[in-house]
Amino acid sequence: MNLLEKIKMLCSDRNMSVGDLEKELELGNGSIYKWNKSIPRVDTLLKVANYFGVDINYLLEEKE
Repeated sequence: MNLLEKIKMLCSDRNMSVGDLEKELELGNGSIYKWNKSIPRVDTLLKVANYFGVDINYLLEEKE
């Protein structure tokens, strides 16, 4: 499971969309989907991790 898949799962667990998360964290529209092909800034990734109460390493760790 990659970063984007984990974020989608975490959003789903809270009955929210990725777009809702972007609005909540004041991120650009579609910015999280771009992470599928690029690496996010650490401070932005930390915002996401803190929002969901998970460790940043959980988000970055790739599992099959």
